[in-house]
Amino acid sequence: MQDNENNEQGPISLDTIYDMVSAAMNIPSVAMGRSTQFVVLNEIEALSRASEIFPGSPSTMRALTAIVVCGDLNGAQIKDRWMSDCEAASQQIQLTAHANGLGAYISSVYPDPGRVRDMSALLGLPDHIIAHSYVAMGYPVRTRSVRAAFNNERVHFNIWA
Repeated sequence: MQDNENNEQGPISLDTIYDMVSAAMNIPSVAMGRSTQFVVLNEIEALSRASEIFPGSPSTMRALTAIVVCGDLNGAQIKDRWMSDCEAASQQIQLTAHANGLGAYISSVYPDPGRVRDMSALLGLPDHIIAHSYVAMGYPVRTRSVRAAFNNERVHFNIWA
């Protein structure tokens, strides 16, 4: 690990937040529709209450901003595929956060019934909107070096060989 030299602090800009949400909205939809909605938490009180849903997670407790990715059952043409769209949107937010110099961590809300209930109550979600994941972000104190995870034995071309 290396210490982050610019060690930025302060709020994450609205431009960066919109950049992340825009990237998530541009994923191809497995559910064939607009099956994702996003709730941005960028006030200390809202972030503090949301972090209580994930006890013991330092990533959620130190977040400067979080984006709750939600499934919109009314927006999905294929009703049992909204989860795939939410997963892809969460990953896209995380990748875009990293591209913007932020650290980001995805915590699952769905399918844990307690977390879904608590997050829905906290955010005042209507019945057709289901909280799926919580992407917490902030400025990393340390950056990790890229691990050499590549392994030729895990790549197969044309047949399993």
